[in-house]
Amino acid sequence: MITATPVRTWELDRNPDLIDLVSAARDHGHEVLLIERPMPDAVSVAALGKAFDLVAAKGGVMLENADGKTVDFEAGENRLAAASRLWRRVCASLGGPIAAGGFAYRPDRDPGGPWSGFPSLLFRVPELAVSRVRGRTYATAMTADADRLLELNATGVRAPAARKLEVTPVRNPLAWTAAVESAAARLRGGAAAKVVLAREVLARGDGVVSAAMVARSLRAAYPSCFTYLITGADGTAFAGASPELLIRRSGDRAFAQPMAGSVARGATDAEDERLARQLEDSAKDAIEHRVVSEFVVEALRPFARSVSARPAEVVRFTNIQHLATSVNAELAHPPASALELAAALHPTPAVGGWPRDAADALIDELEGMERGWYAGAVGWIDGRGDGEFAVALRCGLLWEDGARLYAGVGVMPDSDPARELEETELKFKALLTALV
Repeated sequence: MITATPVRTWELDRNPDLIDLVSAARDHGHEVLLIERPMPDAVSVAALGKAFDLVAAKGGVMLENADGKTVDFEAGENRLAAASRLWRRVCASLGGPIAAGGFAYRPDRDPGGPWSGFPSLLFRVPELAVSRVRGRTYATAMTADADRLLELNATGVRAPAARKLEVTPVRNPLAWTAAVESAAARLRGGAAAKVVLAREVLARGDGVVSAAMVARSLRAAYPSCFTYLITGADGTAFAGASPELLIRRSGDRAFAQPMAGSVARGATDAEDERLARQLEDSAKDAIEHRVVSEFVVEALRPFARSVSARPAEVVRFTNIQHLATSVNAELAHPPASALELAAALHPTPAVGGWPRDAADALIDELEGMERGWYAGAVGWIDGRGDGEFAVALRCGLLWEDGARLYAGVGVMPDSDPARELEETELKFKALLTALV
């Protein structure tokens, strides 16, 4: 049975820094999640403490209370769909809760190895959610004394911070480029249209790598990206700065912005323009992007009265440029929730490939690593069905003095393995510069 203190929501008369809030709560032993996008029309959420968790379980998704007791369960092989059904029941019982969290690239598999602290799906209804909406800040409490979490002070790092990193590829780069060449050859033979292959590197510091400082550095360096920080049950933390929106749902409208095809930024405006034109003129990148954008449009059609997509354009971030397509959908009534839409879209060909089953088979055979939450999704959902999910990219799994960093590329039949390796190195820089 789901029981809780009635939900309370009020507007704060100050705008606290959300990273400071989660840092202080984590220092005091509370579980925390942060999803932040500092843009005028975006919603950012800091989740402090635990009231309930929707978490992957054998055969479906269970609802745990703060004591870890299972109070509800929804069966289903598709854990995202099961979580959506269970969330509707939670909202009917609790009123207007907010949950933050996400899921692994493969929600149907329980991550292992370094990802043992993360289930394949987790959405947390926190004791206290602090939300920033168009510059105004609101608190939503699930317990009678949840507002105490607003008054916590960070204890600070007790050991010296890392000043330099030792970076080591987990897999020999020559072996990885051989896997890319093998994948391209398989694609030329008709095994699939596209597959995404990723790499991981280990970065070990000579001191403490603070998750809060990493999140703060990412926010400053990549202000137009989604900044996220999610703590694992084993003391690790998953952090990143994603450029890619999977889905945003607001009432009867949904918006997605799939990205595929990349090039570096230039040192000057003129070089920026030259590289952008090079990206737009690339046949390989155009085909790769079209596979992704057409998939997103078709995946949204069953839920919508109308779907429209703008022509692909080049969008620029701090150190990289991408081809992106803006997709708008007017949802049919009753509108599907953000989580239902995410279930229909994930994984897009931008992070997996196409067709899905064929691409996943190639990933299992050739990639040689545990993706965990890399290329999954992170975001928030509320009691109205609204929510927003970013694709979990430009990310790392952090521990006290180091991190595992992840980056992937879209492999096409004519891919150049050396160029694909260079693209992963460019993407790794997003995290490496934030670790020290």
